[in-house]
Amino acid sequence: MVVSAAWVRRLRVPDDEVLSPVCTEATIGPIRDVVGADAVDWAVRVAADAARNPVTGSEGLLAGRSLTSVQRLGFEFGFLSILDSLYRGEPVPPFLNADGNKYIADLIQRRIPLTQLLAQIRQGHAYMAERLMDACLKLVPAHEHAEQLQRISRILFEYVDGLIVEVGPAFEAAEQDWGASVYAARAKALERVLHGDDSELSDASHRLAYDIAHRHHVGIAVYRETSDESDAILVEAAHHVLSALGAKQTLIVPRGLVTLWAWGNSTAQLDVRRLPQPSALKIAVGRPGYGSAGFRRTHQQALEVHRISQLRHEPGDSICSYDDVSLLRLLMEDPEKAAEFAVFELGDLIRDDAKTADLRLTLGTYLENHSPNVTATKLHIARNTVTYRLRRASEILGRSLEERQLETRTALLLHDYTREHPSLD
Repeated sequence: MVVSAAWVRRLRVPDDEVLSPVCTEATIGPIRDVVGADAVDWAVRVAADAARNPVTGSEGLLAGRSLTSVQRLGFEFGFLSILDSLYRGEPVPPFLNADGNKYIADLIQRRIPLTQLLAQIRQGHAYMAERLMDACLKLVPAHEHAEQLQRISRILFEYVDGLIVEVGPAFEAAEQDWGASVYAARAKALERVLHGDDSELSDASHRLAYDIAHRHHVGIAVYRETSDESDAILVEAAHHVLSALGAKQTLIVPRGLVTLWAWGNSTAQLDVRRLPQPSALKIAVGRPGYGSAGFRRTHQQALEVHRISQLRHEPGDSICSYDDVSLLRLLMEDPEKAAEFAVFELGDLIRDDAKTADLRLTLGTYLENHSPNVTATKLHIARNTVTYRLRRASEILGRSLEERQLETRTALLLHDYTREHPSLD
């Protein structure tokens, strides 16, 4: 008797958890025709969860929210193919499609080695197996569990084995193509400079078509949230920012599907106070620096700006400079201790509900100006509301708001950037 996996078509997620896929319709359409729209939504959601799971992604692959869509692309095309294979009863080659090759191209540009991709595939296999088995036990009658679990195990192993067979040669071919391109030669020259090798600085400047010595530099990093937009959007945004800062030369370096590094230079000082209006993209800006050391330092600062800004619970400004986060960088050298400090100082003011969030916002605004009237104006609320919230915040803190003001302000700031807090129990 042939075991059927018709239960796959009953996979679904609640309406409020449905996400738009990041794979193309060319990938999704044929699979949707086989397993149904609900099962596709389920796989898309599981892929998004896997992309945010620090265990699932190999070290070096995960880099915060801006790379989530790329991570999802890698998991999504695989998880959808697994559902299709499970329903059909066997994986159907080829295992790599256009979306899979697009993901490989991103990894190569970001210099992620094949070994890490293979590790991620195996971890994704384990993640998907667990989710499928959990779903099977809920959707399938008990007397069919053994057969269906065996089917899941067999299909996943066959799919992963087939995928790995195709990934190796595809990765190596894509890496050879990239290595023979002009981008690779430029990337190697840039890598030497960023690692502190100034022995061939003139040659590096020639290859990069960008003067490094005796110039003032500002480094930026541009990120987008999805991988389906044109690369020209990133390039245009980089040129716009660097031009506004007074750069005479620019160096643009794509880093995968959603990331771009860029520098601008001038013989005159560059002023980051001339940053333009917010962009639809996320742009991190380092402090200006001089010469090769300044070229490296402003770049590292731009990457640090992006790292810190991604830790914030709520989206911040689209353009952020190093001066905006330099204090946070010091405070968050040890994120766990920073979270512990916020919890100790704020107590129940860290509760995750709308009313407590209003109390934190009001208290933080008040500690900036020490005026209930100014606070009410800034927050567009009544003065009596400010008075009530401040009194309530004081009660929760168990102290006067005049006590430990620096500690309280610091804790409120850190609370916005510490992802997980220790238990209050």
